[in-house]
Amino acid sequence: MTIKVELFYSPICPRCPEAKRVLLEVLEEINVFSPRGLKRAKKYDIAHIPAVVIENKRKIIGVPKKESLLRKIKQEITLSQVEERS
Repeated sequence: MTIKVELFYSPICPRCPEAKRVLLEVLEEINVFSPRGLKRAKKYDIAHIPAVVIENKRKIIGVPKKESLLRKIKQEITLSQVEERS
């Protein structure tokens, strides 16, 4: 099973480097200044950065605490496992 985690950021955001540091090992970075990033941010209604999207459902706005991020990822894994069994 794969859980997809994305970070939406801006090169001028003062909090984004910290969010990137926390997420570096588990994410796909989306630059909101790129055409692709802008399109994806609109898809998820991202109005503030940094923002994290997990499996197209969950959002974290701001810099996540590592424990909070791991908890949300684990919740998504559990939900996916339950859905697979149904």
